[in-house]
Amino acid sequence: MGYLFFFFFFNILFLDIDVWLCAHFRAKKGVMEFLCCQAEIGKLIREKTEELNDIGAALAFVHHHVLSMMHKSETGLSMPDVFPSCALQSASGKLCRCRGMIQEVEPNISFYRASRSDFFGAAEEENMALLEATLLYVIPVPGNSHFYRVPQETMSEERAAMHNVPAVGQVFGDRKRRERSDGPLQSSALEREMKQFRQEVVFQSDGASQPMRQLSLYQKLNLPHPPLSGFLHTACVVTVIQHPAVERDRLRINDVVDFFGFLDEDSAMTGDRMAACPLDEFGAFASWHAEQIPPSLLSRMTCISWKKVFSTPICPVPTNYFETKRPLVLLYLANTICQGDALLAEYILLHLSARVITHESATPVGDIPLRVEAQAIDPEMWSSFMRSISPVGEVLLDASLLSSVDLRIVPRQDHMANVLRTGVLQLANGTHVTLDCQAVSKASNALHEALFAVMHKQVLPLEYPYQLHELPIDLSFLALSTARISEEMELLRLAVSVRWQPELPMAAMDLTNLSAEDVQDYFSHVRCVCRRFVSEDNSQAHRLAEKLVCFSHSEPSWNNHDPFIHNNSFSMAAALMRACAASFGRETISDGDIDHILLLERDRVARRC
Repeated sequence: MGYLFFFFFFNILFLDIDVWLCAHFRAKKGVMEFLCCQAEIGKLIREKTEELNDIGAALAFVHHHVLSMMHKSETGLSMPDVFPSCALQSASGKLCRCRGMIQEVEPNISFYRASRSDFFGAAEEENMALLEATLLYVIPVPGNSHFYRVPQETMSEERAAMHNVPAVGQVFGDRKRRERSDGPLQSSALEREMKQFRQEVVFQSDGASQPMRQLSLYQKLNLPHPPLSGFLHTACVVTVIQHPAVERDRLRINDVVDFFGFLDEDSAMTGDRMAACPLDEFGAFASWHAEQIPPSLLSRMTCISWKKVFSTPICPVPTNYFETKRPLVLLYLANTICQGDALLAEYILLHLSARVITHESATPVGDIPLRVEAQAIDPEMWSSFMRSISPVGEVLLDASLLSSVDLRIVPRQDHMANVLRTGVLQLANGTHVTLDCQAVSKASNALHEALFAVMHKQVLPLEYPYQLHELPIDLSFLALSTARISEEMELLRLAVSVRWQPELPMAAMDLTNLSAEDVQDYFSHVRCVCRRFVSEDNSQAHRLAEKLVCFSHSEPSWNNHDPFIHNNSFSMAAALMRACAASFGRETISDGDIDHILLLERDRVARRC
């Protein structure tokens, strides 16, 4: 009976959180300062722990508390950003945001030592709680140029990142608040030798060793691609303490997340201050896989709340926003990258509006790989344009990248260093990938196999010593080719292929008054539109099937008869219709979406790709 009362009280407490917050705000002055103060957050955790008699429930309350404040704030809370790390000296004790991609999840369970009286303070044995925690290795989103405010660079990329940074190999500061679950660590000559070996040697995807000093800085940080700014040579180890809210909303590798929390003391220290810090045994030996990276490049955060950047908003954007913006975005695309080709502009808009909704029987549903064919096409120019309007990021796979001797394709476990070494195909969910078809066709069979998995199965192979794990992903692929589709390798014979017919010069006047940022905002909102399947409406499903069958009879060359379901013309037509609905801000397909897509498909087939 007591348990039922607690459960009921706990749920009512969360239902009334807004009421509590409003009353609390009225009683406080300087709300913004209150929200960003570590001492006050610690006080709130203590008060809720005493009230609920459960520190996990108190942390879950604080998690929702911070998110509610974010939602209520009209202009957003002012807080330091962890990326780039060049301004973290003033972040001590302040609530910070770390927006990035989860590159790796520490496989070992850790424990966070928390004081019941002062959560962020030193924990004494008689007043200590051991809380299960997960360590996440978070990096700046690869290929992203708009999430981060970076200073103007006046030096080379690596020098900018390493400016006023202690030498690689310098020790970390305090690590006493985190312990692993595998018992106390014992110092030994063997451990010191292994640590030295791990610092000096890394292993490439083919198993060959390579000295650490020969690696580029982005490879030392385990970034899949060189960052767009030297100041983004950085990463953050985020500690997420387990509580009910964590279990309800799982965080996975490649997710793009806003983490809110407080940095460890050493993350805001300069080299001089670090030199004075004592080193404990845990900090020296078990600082995960980045022990050779100085704290000026590798921050550490204790997370108290988080949210996925592209989750469905609490208050969805009105549909009239999409209905007003869509024709302007379409005209912007036609007058810029498509150079007057209105049909291609429609397909680019649908391509960027699509995303993986789910996986059914190992087949992704919702994404639209798009192939563009032309007599001459510049992949670098197209990639640069896509980066300016893509909401998550843009990466170009061209000859210079794919022919590199240091190319790592997919993440692979380095068993000597216990590290999941990243690869060029590990990207944040939602990233746009531009393919140079000519370069891809000349690449290795290993790349072809991996690219087939990520493009047509939407899974990222994670290679471990005794198993291959396939991680569900969500990437958008644009293949640019100068060959006829009949001459293309099978991997690149995409069901949706448009022959580009430019009519205007690239410098043609854009009359929409939209900026690239406006277009990017539109696609960000489209990405957050919920996509639903109306299973109870069988009549619409029958009408759709009948229309597609009739269309395939009237346009025999439309159906590619591909036995692989994801690349079949019927599947791609359904994906185009879902993307069309989302581009108008609608959750489900309408009859108008069906008719619009069939009209576009008829025009596309007429170009005889």
